Amino acid sequence: MMESAKSAWNSLNRGQRRLIVSLVIMVDAWVGLRYGLGSLNLLDKVLSGGIPNDMVWLLQIVLAISGGFMLIKILFDDVPESPARSIGIACSPLFLLFIVWLTLDFLFKGMSDDAVITLDLISISVGTLTWSTTYLAIAVGLTLTYKVQRYGNFAQSEFFMIGMYLSMVMVWVDQFYPLASAPRDGVLVWSLLLWTILGAFILTGIAGIVIDRLVYRGFRQKNASPQVMMIASLGIALILRALVYLRFGAGKKMFEPDADWRVPDLRWDIPTTKLRFYLGDRSIDEGSTYTLNSCDAEGGERIVVEGSKPLFETYDLATNCVDQATTGYAYYKGAMPVVIFTSVILLLILLNKTRLGRRMRAVADNPDLAASSGINVENVQMTSAFLSAGLSGMGGAIFAMTLRFTPETAFSLLLPSFAVIVLGTIGSIPGAIIGSIIVGFVRALSSPVLIGIGQPLGRSNYTALDGVMPYIFLIAILMIMPEGIGDAYEKWKVNRLRKRAEQVSAPSKKTGAVLAFLPTGMFGLHNLQQRKESRGQSMMIASIGAYVFHRLSSFIGANSFSEGACSQTCQGNEGVSSNLELVTGRTDGTLAITDSPFTEANIDSPPSDVAPYLHESWATEHLQLMNEKWYDLMSGEMMLLDIISTLGDIIWPAVPLLVWLVAIVEGVYLLQGRDDDPLRPIFSKIEDATSSTGTGFSGLTISMKQLATHLDSIPKRVGPIIDSLTDNLRRPFSRGEVDRSGGDHLAIYGRESPKGSWMMFGVLMFILLLFLAWLPVAEQDGMRFIKTLQVSNVLVTLSIFALMAFSLNLHTGVTGMVNFGVIFFVGIGSIVVGILSAPSELHGYDWPVIPATIVAVLVAALAGWMLAYPTARLRMDYFAIVTISLGEIVRVLLAGEPLLRAGSWGSSIGISRYTLPGESWWFCGSDVPNKAPLAGLDATLGTADDIIQRMEPSDCRDAVDLSSPAVSIGDLMNLDQAAPYMLLLAVIGILSTIFVWWLLDTILASPWGRILRAIREDEEVAQHHGHDVLTHKAASLALGAAIAGFAGALWAWKLTGFQPNHMMPARSTFLVWAAFIVGGAANNRGMVVGAFIIVLMEFVFNVLVAGQGSSDLPLHTTAGHIDSLFEWLVVDSWGVVMVFLVLALLGWLTGRAGLREVGFAGAVTFTFTGLMMGQRSIDETFSGGLQADMAYVKVLLIGFLILFSLKFNPKGLLPEVPSRPDRPQAAEADGEGGDSSE
Repeated sequence: MMESAKSAWNSLNRGQRRLIVSLVIMVDAWVGLRYGLGSLNLLDKVLSGGIPNDMVWLLQIVLAISGGFMLIKILFDDVPESPARSIGIACSPLFLLFIVWLTLDFLFKGMSDDAVITLDLISISVGTLTWSTTYLAIAVGLTLTYKVQRYGNFAQSEFFMIGMYLSMVMVWVDQFYPLASAPRDGVLVWSLLLWTILGAFILTGIAGIVIDRLVYRGFRQKNASPQVMMIASLGIALILRALVYLRFGAGKKMFEPDADWRVPDLRWDIPTTKLRFYLGDRSIDEGSTYTLNSCDAEGGERIVVEGSKPLFETYDLATNCVDQATTGYAYYKGAMPVVIFTSVILLLILLNKTRLGRRMRAVADNPDLAASSGINVENVQMTSAFLSAGLSGMGGAIFAMTLRFTPETAFSLLLPSFAVIVLGTIGSIPGAIIGSIIVGFVRALSSPVLIGIGQPLGRSNYTALDGVMPYIFLIAILMIMPEGIGDAYEKWKVNRLRKRAEQVSAPSKKTGAVLAFLPTGMFGLHNLQQRKESRGQSMMIASIGAYVFHRLSSFIGANSFSEGACSQTCQGNEGVSSNLELVTGRTDGTLAITDSPFTEANIDSPPSDVAPYLHESWATEHLQLMNEKWYDLMSGEMMLLDIISTLGDIIWPAVPLLVWLVAIVEGVYLLQGRDDDPLRPIFSKIEDATSSTGTGFSGLTISMKQLATHLDSIPKRVGPIIDSLTDNLRRPFSRGEVDRSGGDHLAIYGRESPKGSWMMFGVLMFILLLFLAWLPVAEQDGMRFIKTLQVSNVLVTLSIFALMAFSLNLHTGVTGMVNFGVIFFVGIGSIVVGILSAPSELHGYDWPVIPATIVAVLVAALAGWMLAYPTARLRMDYFAIVTISLGEIVRVLLAGEPLLRAGSWGSSIGISRYTLPGESWWFCGSDVPNKAPLAGLDATLGTADDIIQRMEPSDCRDAVDLSSPAVSIGDLMNLDQAAPYMLLLAVIGILSTIFVWWLLDTILASPWGRILRAIREDEEVAQHHGHDVLTHKAASLALGAAIAGFAGALWAWKLTGFQPNHMMPARSTFLVWAAFIVGGAANNRGMVVGAFIIVLMEFVFNVLVAGQGSSDLPLHTTAGHIDSLFEWLVVDSWGVVMVFLVLALLGWLTGRAGLREVGFAGAVTFTFTGLMMGQRSIDETFSGGLQADMAYVKVLLIGFLILFSLKFNPKGLLPEVPSRPDRPQAAEADGEGGDSSE
């Protein structure tokens, strides 16, 4: 029977086998959820209830939904092309929603419980718009960067962040402050918002150019790989975020261009329809009734039902069954979709309809071919940097109106934005638009669903999980479409064009003429029918764009101070006919300086250098200045709005009519059989006029070129003199050329030889250990104990980061998989060991530490192995984004899932009170003493029912005259007290690190290690030589994950309790990558050195933070110098400008382009701060005094460390040591002689 079953199974095709497996998984999960008879339920019974009930149904939900995704994957992969398949693919989102609904329904029925999910269609729609445009603002910059410059930009969210804070700069600047600080008057002011959007686009775009020239251009000139560029962007991200934190602080801010923007009444009340789903047990107790939200059409009352609730209900009336149900959408939230979608559409027009766009697409397709065609590739790269940064900065400026933000807010949006571009296919702007809408919809829909199911499941924190839904959806989609939606769309478009090309019949010209004569002509439908898609799209864009501009200008005009405008507030005031009358109280339609809303109460306090008797005159003078500024700004506002309103009224009828006129002419041409373009004569005249105008500037251009040539000759004369001086200084220290013909690997290869690498490692470790010994502590009693604790803490942290770096090195440095999700495996290790070893009465399992650690390592290894099969075939950037997304999923789950909590009596987030390895032995010795007995039930000591408990480690530590290893070692080290537990943990960490290091070196020296390196160099060649690439990648991921899992356990022991914030990428992933880059890829010695450098930086800045607060603490003087430098940079912008101008001049004179560009960029930056960031911005940010936050100075230095290491030492301090067997020169010589003798 088994043979026949096996034969029957093998006779099925792949699709049929997948279908059976998927259905079995789904049915098993549903049966388990509904009746408790699934395989997981039976396993739980076999284990006597050893699996938590919540974990059983959670896994069954995951399996059921995964089965649904598998069915869709079968549809994509195994069903032949047909109309039915196309319909099935189009309906797949609805099918998934049905699977989710059915799974949740079975869950609540099995629990004999119910849940209600209410979906407000308009709320979901506007939520989709808000989230999609928020993500799209970053995603479009990511897409443009990847399309033209071919790397994933981790600093893209920082441009969004710059835009957010530029909006605050515009509010604080003296020029616009009167508008922003004016009290509410019921009418919106637009000029500050418009100037902010424009300024954010231009200034952030300039920042993108500066960064591109300073950093990325150098990497392009060296033909650096996209991986190097992506990692460099990580350094840029850290630098920019640290600078913004230092200058603007960590406090929450919000952009309000006018006090009226956040008035609750200024919104659209949109009629809505609501859906209410009833899940689970819908029965109603006998004799009871249930009142629905639907209304009876006849009686105008809500419907009352008996027996059972319906599956769902729809309603569009309010609770009184009379008024239409509406959903409010605030004006300030509606600004985000308008600005972002408009800017992205304009970008698409630029790319597809202009010569610049064609150049950018040419560079994106093939930079070398574009250069050979005469295109200035570097200028195109610079334009791309400007547009990608400017669009994200503009998005950040408008986003700053929607909520209170910090510098970290932008980074929290980066990963969902990566999900958008991966979902829409990296490099595809239409794909990014579609992807953003899908991800925004998933985010908006998940919130009410999680709210509805969270409460009955005892998981009120599930609302926090809406942030991870885009990641989960991304991973699921990539399993179905590994290249994303955009790739599928491009393939469909190619097939459509191919089929169209196969059509022999030409389109009917009569039909085209009719379409041209009808109003459809203004939308270019006749050109689309004639297969002239470019012209048709242009006409449609012109007509629709004119209408959109008209609608926007009408809305702006109605809600502004333009002539005759009357907003909602105006209409609600009887006797008021215009918005201007609300402010002035007059009907003459004029504005005077006396209408200013400011009084002396709005004036800041006089500066300290103004004498008290002058305070009144000073206040009067400044009030007059503010009133004059307000009047000038409002006059400019009214003029600007009148222009916008007038343009809107002119453009809408004029542009479509002109387009229609052109369409009519084209229709006549079609009837006449003419193929020429009626607009060609007009374009020719414009080109002639342009060329004649250009001729007038040719003389000026020649003069400018002559001047530039003359200026360039100065550095050419000065440069050789300076070069000769530097050569003379350098010559005594030069060792000359190395003879590479010999066999001394140390002399030939230096750090890349085994001996040279070990020697360099020894020197670096000696320096770092000296630095560790120098690391100061405060002078106080017990200094030896504090120093021991400090050194132990450093060594434990070093062990953790070295182990994480080993894991990253195995995955990325050796195997070539760019893994940004090391913290995913670390999190698994820390969570598993914490929960398993926590007390059973505090939601743990009370396991011993060693078995818990082994299980944690095995679970992490299993996760790595399972991750390989669905993701290892993904391209490098997709794999990197998926792995970092997994880390974020675990971090958010740690905050929202009760199963991931242990160690507390209530529902506190995090894991704590777990057993630490060897702690009891360390403080209590081998025989743990008992506590003093407690009286039992008889309340009498000394009887049989006395309660005897063993001492806890904390009790033993405080006990007197108790012999223990901690006491013995404390006496040996003259600590005057028991040695800290951190010392034992340091020994465990160092020994573990040495063991893992030895194990990795042994394994990587084996044939398997050579296979992994072959996969890194070229997967196809490795596959061609018979190696199963996927299996080897899975093994590499599993081994690295196991190492990271143990690092997570060690981290948990060090923290003694942790919360989700320890998994933040900025505190873990990015630091490990810094260690990886600085140390040297594919060299575990480099991992140790890199980790040591990063850890020491952490502790040095901890000492500096403490030193800022007291002159008695170490490094107080150093901290003071840093604060003084920081104060000078903030306050004396023009002095800093002069310093950078000197640097630029030196760079120009010496011909050092890098120095010149750094000087110029610094001068431009601080010129901006001097002009725009005056005393008010300092007062708003540094209320407690000017002081540098050392935590962000540390982040700043780590960012620079990454950049400088990549730029000047790309292989790291200890590069990879390749295998170089000695050549048998003598044998070769003998062989050659033998050949010649023959």
